[in-house]
Amino acid sequence: MFTINSIGAKVFEDTMDDFDIIKSIIDTDSKEDPFYILDVADIVEKHRNWITKMPRVFPHYAIKCNSHATVIKVLADMNTGFDCASEQEIEQVLTHGVSPERIIFANPTKLPAHIRFAKKVNVRMTTADSESELLKIKDLFPEAKIVIRIRCDAKVTQVCFGTKFGCDPNEEAVGLIRLTKSLGLTLHGFSFHVGSPCGEIAAYSRGIAACKRLIAFAKTIGCNEVQMIDIGGGFPGDTGTDIDQFAAVINEAIEDIDSSIKIISEPGQYYVSSAFTLASCLHTKKTLLREEKLIKMYYITCGVYSSFIDELLKLKSRIPVTLCVPERCETFASSVFGPTCDSLDCILKDVLLPEFEIGDWLVWKDMGAYSIAAACPFNGFLPPSVFPFVRKRQWTEITEFINSLPRSEKNTD
Repeated sequence: MFTINSIGAKVFEDTMDDFDIIKSIIDTDSKEDPFYILDVADIVEKHRNWITKMPRVFPHYAIKCNSHATVIKVLADMNTGFDCASEQEIEQVLTHGVSPERIIFANPTKLPAHIRFAKKVNVRMTTADSESELLKIKDLFPEAKIVIRIRCDAKVTQVCFGTKFGCDPNEEAVGLIRLTKSLGLTLHGFSFHVGSPCGEIAAYSRGIAACKRLIAFAKTIGCNEVQMIDIGGGFPGDTGTDIDQFAAVINEAIEDIDSSIKIISEPGQYYVSSAFTLASCLHTKKTLLREEKLIKMYYITCGVYSSFIDELLKLKSRIPVTLCVPERCETFASSVFGPTCDSLDCILKDVLLPEFEIGDWLVWKDMGAYSIAAACPFNGFLPPSVFPFVRKRQWTEITEFINSLPRSEKNTD
């Protein structure tokens, strides 16, 4: 049942903004450890937006992006599917009452033990992009529903999955279709992932067109069980972004696909990026002279090993704001470091920031994607805790929306 307790959230007054909520948590718990606030309404609004703009594309949330229990519970109660890559991820989703039919085991190179587990719990839909993977599945889980993953890279993307996964969509894919049939396996569909985040929306059209061609070929050799196209992820989720352009391109590309073919996707950061805001305390400050330039050196209570892997990998460079009032307008060359004894634990290097003081709380927006999921307790510093919340008016709207969803598809836990 979907209740405030079931998602572990606290209700705040409508008048309280994010800063007010952060201050309330700091004052109540006398905290100096870092923490996230999780806006449950943000996730719900993302889903409402998705099903309104792409009603035919059934989302399977990629839990590798953020596997916090509240995220999974909220999405499960909104009838989404889930993209899992391991035994542990499948098991975690199943504990929330999600039926196996709503899970795709979307790892093209699976551990044998994990395939055996998928068979045990009846998660049949799974991806493959090579002959060896098909042979492995034939040996361990011949009842599986095979989804052949092809390569379709966006021309602009930070993370290109095609360097690791996906077969050539022409001769190689045709060969895997033939092998699937000869092995007596069920060919369920085709999938691709354009990369993340996707900076070339037309890539979805190319991938969908390739899948349509492969479905047509599969039917010519008697593979009549094909029922699905999986368009993967790559959808942005930061504050202020929308999926209008993505929806326009994808809806047009799938318009002439027979209704018997189900269209699914694997969004991750779309759902969680803007829902999480991080608060971290500044505990140490230095001012150094480097090459005749003054540098402000700040040290905060979380770093690249607990929240900022994107900064470690040079994928993002997020700028914080401070809870302190009034704003400090003058800026200085500054670097921000995490708490560990590793010099690589650097969040920002030589950027212009207002001057901060010891005891200031720095606030970082759009922290939901690949932060918690990639965190580790390196050097003894634990990952930040999470405080889910909703505002009173939003809670009423959320429950009304979830109760309006078809009862036959809801969780029963």
